[in-house]
Formats: sequence, C-alpha cells, structure tokens
Amino acid sequence: MAPASQPDRPRAGTLARLAALLAVLAALGLVFGLLIRPWYLAWGSTASDRTVALPGDAIIPNATAQETRAITIHAPVDSVWPWVAQLGQDRGGFYSYDLLENLVGCQMPTVDVLRPDKQWWALGDKLWMYPSTKAGGAGYATLRVLVPGHAMAFGTHAAGTPLTAPEDGSWAFALQHVNDSTTRLLVRGRGAAGRSLLGVAFDRSIFEPMHFVMEKRMMTGIKQLSEGQDRGRMANHVQVVLWFLTFAMFIAGVESVFRRAAWRRALTGTAAAAIVFQILTFGQPNYDVGILLALIVATVLWWPVKPGSALDGMLGGKRAA
Repeated sequence: MAPASQPDRPRAGTLARLAALLAVLAALGLVFGLLIRPWYLAWGSTASDRTVALPGDAIIPNATAQETRAITIHAPVDSVWPWVAQLGQDRGGFYSYDLLENLVGCQMPTVDVLRPDKQWWALGDKLWMYPSTKAGGAGYATLRVLVPGHAMAFGTHAAGTPLTAPEDGSWAFALQHVNDSTTRLLVRGRGAAGRSLLGVAFDRSIFEPMHFVMEKRMMTGIKQLSEGQDRGRMANHVQVVLWFLTFAMFIAGVESVFRRAAWRRALTGTAAAAIVFQILTFGQPNYDVGILLALIVATVLWWPVKPGSALDGMLGGKRAA
C-alpha cells in the first residue's frame, strides 16, 4: 500500500516550482528597486543637473518626488529649440516609439520635419499627448512657464487625479548652452505630496518605468534630429516588436515552469526573458543586439538539448527529469 503522503507529491512539486518562481521574481524585483530605478530616475544627468534650479520647479514648489534626465546634443541651442518647441501630439509628435504610441490610439505624426507654424506657445496652451477628441479630452498637460528659445514647463495631473483638482506634477524641458556647437537638454519631472499608497505603487511599478522608456527615446530622438541624423523609425519598430516577443517568451516561460518536466530549465528561460526585456526596454540597444538577445532566450527555453549533457545541466534540465 502506498504511503499516506504519496497523493501529496504532485502538489508538493507544484509548490516547489511556485516557490522557486517567486524567489526568482523577487530577486529581479530587488535588483530593479536597488539598481535600475535609481539609474533611470537620473539617466544621463550629473549631480549638478539634479540640483540646479530649472524653470518650472515652482509649479510644484514642495515636491516630494523628482527625476532629472539629461543628454548632450552636438548642435547649438537655436538648432535644438525648434524640435523641442514643436513637441506634442498635434504638433511634431514626441520622436519616440510612435508605433507603440499609435497602437494605443495616439495618432502621432509619422514624418520628422520641422513645422514652424507649430512652434509657437502661449501660457495656458495644452501639450497634447493623446488626441483631444479621445479619452474625454484628458490627455494633456498645461504650459505654465515659457522662456522662448530656452525652456518650457507644464503642469500635469498624476493618474487618478481629477482634472478639476490642482495640478500635482510638472514636466519641464530646458536647454543649457555649453558652447557654440553643444547643448545640454535637461528634462525634469516633479510630483507633489498626497499620493495614496496605491498611487505610489502604480507610479513606481508601471508609470515611472513606462514613462522613462518613452522619454529616453524622445530625448535621443531630439538629439538625432538636432544633429541632422535620421531617427531610425523602422529600427524603433523592430525594437517594439522585440519587446512584445520577449514579453511573450516570459509569459510562456512562466507557464512552462508548471507544465514541463524540465521545469528548472523553464525557470532559467523565464529569468533570462525578464532580464532581456529590461535590457531591451531600458537600455534600448541597437535592434541587432536585441535580436541576438531574443534568440538566446528562445534557445534557453526551447532548443533541443541532449539529456545529461553539460548544457542540459547548465540550463537546469539535469535535475528536472
């Protein structure tokens, strides 16, 4: 007669897999919180950039959250300003991943050209990030500070804050003259106190990283266009496709942890997919590097490996049979 504990073995196996998966995800979350988040909050900036007063700081005078990012552009200020001045869904776009933006209905311009008639601002004008005819006309920020040829800053509402409530955030763009052929672009976001714990959790886990991914590409796009380069929109499209593929491999890996006999190999592939996804979105390497990394993840997850081989042991399959 089988021992009384025999029927519990499949359940114990599932619990072991779940515990291992949660441990891997917790480790990745810890790395994200301790290393990746501080890096992207200050991407490209110096200590001086992060402490210098910028136009727009007074929109949220007692900010409890601030992020400052910067990029050096090898072009004079008056060559950079027109590209900054026409930011907006109804102007020149945001020079970011417009494929992704348009997939969610942003209707961004798909041609990168200077539009002189779209570079004029007055205090109170709206910076549209989503079409004014959609989402109840809520997809905008309001111009509160304007220093023509140098800076503009907008008041914003955090997710969940009613449009009728006071603005609880700011988004500022400032150009610093380095020399006649070099400019520093600083982009600063500030947030007010009063966010709920749920709001803070949403900001840190979803809004902040998504905003950084798009903002970093926007700043890089401004640099490329100001320097007379092509922004590489098709390469951007390939990168977005790689994001979706890598995220899909992560989901497939999680499912395989509970379905496959060689679950440790599936767990290794899941961790690899999560790491590569962060590299592709935050690091934004060239698409050829992204393709290589995605192929490595696919290999870890699905490439046939002879049982008992050294590679099988490396991938965790040796102990899983």
